[in-house]
Amino acid sequence: MQRIDKYILRSFLGIFLKTLGISIFFLLMQMVWKYVDDLAGRGIEWFHIIKLMFFWSASVLPMAVPIAVLFAGIMVFGDLSESKEFAAAKSSGASFYRLIRPILLALALISSGMFIVSNNLIPVANFKGENLLINIAKQRPTFNLQPGIFYGGIDGYSIKIGGKSENEIYDIIIYNHKERGKGNHSLITAPTGLIKYNEGNEWMEFILFDGHSYQEYELESKRSDTREPFLESTFKKMLIRLDMGSYAMGDLYKVSRSDEYNMLNVSQLNIAINDLYKKYRKRQNEVSNTMRNKFFGWKSNDSSLTSSPYEVFNVHDRVGQKYLFRATNNSIHLAQSNRDFMNQVENEFEWRRQIIARHFIEFHKKFAVSVACILLFFIGAPLGAIIQKGGFGLPFVISVLLFLFHYILSIIFEKMGREWLISPFWAIWLPNIVLLPISIWMTIWAANDASMNSFNRLRIKFFNLKRHLSE
Repeated sequence: MQRIDKYILRSFLGIFLKTLGISIFFLLMQMVWKYVDDLAGRGIEWFHIIKLMFFWSASVLPMAVPIAVLFAGIMVFGDLSESKEFAAAKSSGASFYRLIRPILLALALISSGMFIVSNNLIPVANFKGENLLINIAKQRPTFNLQPGIFYGGIDGYSIKIGGKSENEIYDIIIYNHKERGKGNHSLITAPTGLIKYNEGNEWMEFILFDGHSYQEYELESKRSDTREPFLESTFKKMLIRLDMGSYAMGDLYKVSRSDEYNMLNVSQLNIAINDLYKKYRKRQNEVSNTMRNKFFGWKSNDSSLTSSPYEVFNVHDRVGQKYLFRATNNSIHLAQSNRDFMNQVENEFEWRRQIIARHFIEFHKKFAVSVACILLFFIGAPLGAIIQKGGFGLPFVISVLLFLFHYILSIIFEKMGREWLISPFWAIWLPNIVLLPISIWMTIWAANDASMNSFNRLRIKFFNLKRHLSE
């Protein structure tokens, strides 16, 4: 390896590692800010939080590595062009392709490593991180008490709050449904309140202020003309004690979830997809047989009804006049029941298709992220040679914009893939397919001594063509 190869490779790896660290930090902070209020000051040991952040940092690598490759490519060749080293190398006979050759080995290792990380490290990190988060939430019930959402994690109660600050909560709604099968017979509302719960305590206390309570009572004999009694009252202060014995501190690393698509590697995803397809087809056959037996499987001992399957007969001849109204109502109820059943089946099949799509998307993501690293480099390196700017100014802005372009395309197509508007395969690979001609064009253009003047000439030609067409 020549000296210039070592110089370019060392510059690329140095910038890549620095950018990777910065990208992981900023992406990780997005997840930390989401849970910082619930994790901080809740009695959770600091090393559990550090481990949780470590697991989260692995999950952001598919976003951090491509942007680090892109920025390193732009900055290295931007510095070479700005300092005239690129022109000196080309004057000595080294082409653009020759200069990127030492980086290709590092790029191959990065892409291969990214696949290994996506296939082996990230599923394990997601598995351990999500289970740790679930177990923290179970042992710290206030962790999942989110504003505007009913929380049913406490047995026998549904609790909703409008906001919270430390131990203070606002706009509280508590439904009591501890009596199984009797619904919500008790409702308590209050504008403000306090939560008192210490780790390991068997009770959690809700202290509510200036609220209202509503409770219904069930009569032993129900009559249509009898109104059910209820009790409505107001209070200045109310203490509610909830039994938290089942939430005692246990093993924070016990397994609570292990079958999510983001916790599986390629081989496990392949097995899961085949199993999901089998269950989907089995359920289709079950619904088909149910409806077929329901409408076409009737048998009758009356030979007059089965003499000809195409015989048309009058309902009045088969049903007595006094039973006609009942028969009509039963038919309407049967049709409504079948309609509701088919709506439920449609929702179920839609849910099953979305689960299959998510597994397909996760399967192809593990390969697509490695390809994206290569394509973004072949956009970033030529662009750096063309704009001839180094440092953290213009290269950083351009790299962020290019990555956002790729990221937005990925989000849009992935959402379409989850809804099966397009195939999950194309949902993941279309962003890379869009980048492929751009990377080829940029590489060829940079190899042919393109510069910012080339952009100016293209802009002038474009406006001249536009003016000519308008005339």
